[in-house]
Amino acid sequence: MEFDEYLAGLDEPALAALLRARPDVLVEPAPRGFAELAQRLSSASSLVAVLQTLNRDQLVAGEAITAGTQHLLDRRLFREVLPQLQALGLVWGTDLRLPPLLAQHWSFDSDHGPELTGRPELPLTSADAATVSRAAQAAAAALLDGVTSLLDKATERPIAALKKGGIGSRELSRLARELSAEPGSVALWLDLAGASGLLGEVDAGFAPTTDYPEWRQGRPAQRWAQLAVAWYSWPEGGPVRRALLTAAAGGVSVRAVAAEIDWFCPDRDDEDIAVPLREAELLGAVAADTLTELGEFLVGRRDDVVLPEQAAGVVLQSDLTAVVSGVPAPVLAAAAVREGGAVWRFSAASVRSALDAGWRAEDLLRELGELSAVPQPLAYLINDVERRHGHVRVREVRCCVLADEATAAEIEHRLPGFTRLAPTVLSSSDSPANVLALLRKAGYAPVGENPAGAVVVERRPQHRAEPPAMVDKNTLTAEELAARLIAEPHVPIKRGPTFRRLARLNRDLSEPELAWLAEALDTGSDVVIGYRDRKGSRTVRRIRPEQLVDDWLDSWCYLREDDRYFAVANIECVEAAR
Repeated sequence: MEFDEYLAGLDEPALAALLRARPDVLVEPAPRGFAELAQRLSSASSLVAVLQTLNRDQLVAGEAITAGTQHLLDRRLFREVLPQLQALGLVWGTDLRLPPLLAQHWSFDSDHGPELTGRPELPLTSADAATVSRAAQAAAAALLDGVTSLLDKATERPIAALKKGGIGSRELSRLARELSAEPGSVALWLDLAGASGLLGEVDAGFAPTTDYPEWRQGRPAQRWAQLAVAWYSWPEGGPVRRALLTAAAGGVSVRAVAAEIDWFCPDRDDEDIAVPLREAELLGAVAADTLTELGEFLVGRRDDVVLPEQAAGVVLQSDLTAVVSGVPAPVLAAAAVREGGAVWRFSAASVRSALDAGWRAEDLLRELGELSAVPQPLAYLINDVERRHGHVRVREVRCCVLADEATAAEIEHRLPGFTRLAPTVLSSSDSPANVLALLRKAGYAPVGENPAGAVVVERRPQHRAEPPAMVDKNTLTAEELAARLIAEPHVPIKRGPTFRRLARLNRDLSEPELAWLAEALDTGSDVVIGYRDRKGSRTVRRIRPEQLVDDWLDSWCYLREDDRYFAVANIECVEAAR
C-alpha cells in the first residue's frame, strides 16, 4: 500500500489527529489531495520537524523496523509504541513501511540502543494550585515590566552593538545595573524582544521597532503571549524546551522530567537543561516545580492566556522618589528618571525636561495626585522649577540669548562665547541647541524660541528600528484540512507545458514535486529545492524561479541574495515554500 492510499483510507478524526501532530503541513499552500499530502509528510523538512519530537522508545522502534529486527523488542512495549509512530504518519501498512528518506536516515543513524524501556515513572508535583498560579502571574508581570523598562531605555539611548554584531558583556552589565536586574534576566529580555520583532538594528546599535508602541499599550495577556510564543519557537534548543514542557503537562514534576530529559529528547545537544528550565520560570511557564496555566497554553493544552491587568501602583515619597509597580504612568515617565528597580527619582533636571516637553506644573501635580498623595517637597520642586523655567530664553539667530539685565550680565561674566548686544541681549556663535545645553549645565533653566519669538516645545528623541520582515503564514486547522482532503481526495495534477518541459529535464522528481516547481515558475512564487551542484555539494535553497533557459532555472536565491542559475537535472527534491 502506497502512503497516499494509506492516508486516503483514514477516517476524518484519525486524519485530523495526524495533521494535528504534523502542523507544518497546515501552512498554506496546503496540500491538494492525498498525493500532495503524502509528498509533504515525506519531505526532508517535515521529517526533521517530527523527528525532533520523538522520544527514545519511538526512535528505537523506528530503527528496529528499518533494520527488520522489531521482533527482538519487548512485544508489549512495541505494541504501545507502534500506534504512536503510525499516528505521526511515520509507519503505515501491515508490512510496516516508512517514508524512503526516513528509512535511509534510520539505516545510518541507529545508536539509540537495542531495547525499549517504557516511559519513565515520574512523580506528580505536590504544589498548591493557588500558589502556582500566583507565582506564575508574578513572574509574567515581572517579565513584562523588565522588557518594557529595557525597551523604554533603548528608546532614548540605543543599545550599543559590537562591531562583529550582537551585544557585548560591558553593555549587558550597564543595562543590568541601570535596571537593577540580573545580567541573565536582561539577556533573556533582549532575546525575547528581538525574537518577537520589538527590537531591531539602527545605526547606533539596537532600538525598539515601530511595533513597540502598540505592543506596550496592549493587554498583559497579549503582550506576554507574543514574547512567550517567540521563546517557545526558538530553533536553538527548541526540541529540549518543547520536550521539557510537554512531558510536564498534567501536574508532573518538572524537575523529574529534567532528570529524565535524555529519554524525552534523546537527540538533544549538550546544552544545559538548567537554562531552558530557568527561562521557563522567568516567563511564568513553570513555577514551584509545576507546569503553570501559562505553560499549558504554550504546549497547546489551553486555548488562551489569562493575566490580570497590571495596575500601576505608585507611592510618592518626601525624599523626591517614587516606588512604582507595573508599567509607569506617562506623567511619571515624563517628570522622573528611573533610579533602579522600582525606584524613580524626581530632580530639577527631570522636571525641567517635562516642562520642556510641554507639560505645565499644574498638569504634573494634578496627574501625580491622581496616582498618590503629592508630598510637599515634590510640589515645591515642581513649582520652583516652573517659576524659573523660561526665565532665560534662547532665540535662533545663531544665536541671541534674552534675559533680564542682571542675569544677562551674570551669563556674560560666567560663560565664555557670549557678547553683550544690549543690556538684556547676548549673542553667541554657537548653535541654539549647544547654547541651551551649556546654559542648562550651568544651572539655568532656559527655553528655546523660534525666529518669531514663540517658545519651542522640545520632544525627546525616540530611536526606532524597522521591524523584521515577517512571512505571512496563513494556516488551516487540522479539522479544516482533513475535511477538505476527504471532500476532494484526488486533485488532478496540472500537466501543462512547463510541467512537461521540467519532466523531460528531470526524471527523478515525483509528479507533485514537478507540479510545485512548475507552479512556482508560472506564477513567480517561492519554492524550496534540494540541489546538488557539479562538485557534489548539497544545499537547500528557497528560490523564486523567473524563467527556464535551456536546461537551467534562472531564479532569485534567498540564500545568496542574488540571481542564480540551477541545473534542472540537479534538483533532487522540491517542497512547497512555507
